[in-house]
Amino acid sequence: MKLLLLIIILILPIISTSFLSTLRFNPSFLSPSFLSPTFHPLSSFSSSSSSSSSTVIPTKTPNVGSPQRSPSKTYSLDSILLELAQISNSSPSTISILGTRHCSYLHQTIIELLAYAFVLSGNHVYTSGAEGTNAAAVRGALRADNKDLLTVILPQSMSKQSEESKELLAKVEDVITFPENDDLTLDAASRLCNSELLSRTEQLVSFAFHDSGTVLECVREAEEIGKVVTVLYLD
Repeated sequence: MKLLLLIIILILPIISTSFLSTLRFNPSFLSPSFLSPTFHPLSSFSSSSSSSSSTVIPTKTPNVGSPQRSPSKTYSLDSILLELAQISNSSPSTISILGTRHCSYLHQTIIELLAYAFVLSGNHVYTSGAEGTNAAAVRGALRADNKDLLTVILPQSMSKQSEESKELLAKVEDVITFPENDDLTLDAASRLCNSELLSRTEQLVSFAFHDSGTVLECVREAEEIGKVVTVLYLD
């Protein structure tokens, strides 16, 4: 556990610079309530013109809603640290690491470090076989040199995987495939695979963009069934 906390502390400065701008955007600072409640730019004008005209100039800004979509939950660096600490302070657990295929080298390094630390701490890491987030989780877990604590669940048969994925998965002892889903689209098969991963694990750590539809659908599903969920946004 101490090793996991140490690695989390080491990568937090990286997360703070590369992820802080990507955390869920809360536009509440745009609200007029953020300003002084006694300041109304039109108040003086309305008082001076009231005697000469019946027109009333409103002094309150109408509530027209937020110009940006406000998420139901706002994430900060502190909340991410708290969620990761909850994972590290608990007894060994089963953890799904899932996310987007489109990861920079820096993001993949962070994911590898987390998977590596989870396995070293005795946690069983589950992931899938796509490039990006999932492949980084596999590489990190393998570095911990405990293959019993890594399980990869593929949405379809091994034949549907890329050559690069096949080469990496050849090093994994516990690979579960679903050849019966080969006739489905990858998107549909991935949704079924994500549900299977959640059914086998207690916690979810996810890396996504705000438009990563399949990944965020998995996040919502995990929250609905009471899993411990940590989401890191890359945009």
